[in-house]
Amino acid sequence: MRVDEVALREFLHTSYPRLVAAVALVCGSRPAAEDAVQEALLKAWERSEKGDEIQSLEGWVTTVALNLTRSGLRRIRSERRARARLGTSGVGEPPTIDRIDVDRALATLPRRQREVAVLRYYLQLDTREVASVLGLNEGTVKSTLFRARAALAVALGIDEEANDRGTR
Repeated sequence: MRVDEVALREFLHTSYPRLVAAVALVCGSRPAAEDAVQEALLKAWERSEKGDEIQSLEGWVTTVALNLTRSGLRRIRSERRARARLGTSGVGEPPTIDRIDVDRALATLPRRQREVAVLRYYLQLDTREVASVLGLNEGTVKSTLFRARAALAVALGIDEEANDRGTR
């Protein structure tokens, strides 16, 4: 796929907001997520201008943006400290109590579990797509999702066994 103005406009209109929100959940900083997604888009444009083909713009930008956030941990930590000093959440609208609980629970997960959970449940990628984006095998994604879901259930006070019994 060639990344041209039409493809970029379509991406910005359809995928960009969701991708920024997902990367923000993974890295804990909306400004860092916006920077990473925008930088990834720029890199995609540059590659396309050089004649490289990008099979899936959304998949490529997701992978590059996540890699950029991983390499910028010091910046993210300093932004968190600055937001804490200012007493702001860094988001445009006030979050709901449930959203705050989920965000806090996600923040307690190890990085890989957080990435896998956000890609699977927030971006609704299937396990094969998550594996591709993160460079993992599908079995690793499934076991990581299992651990992440169990940790989130504990953090959120959800009894998964009771929920399973109620749905039978």
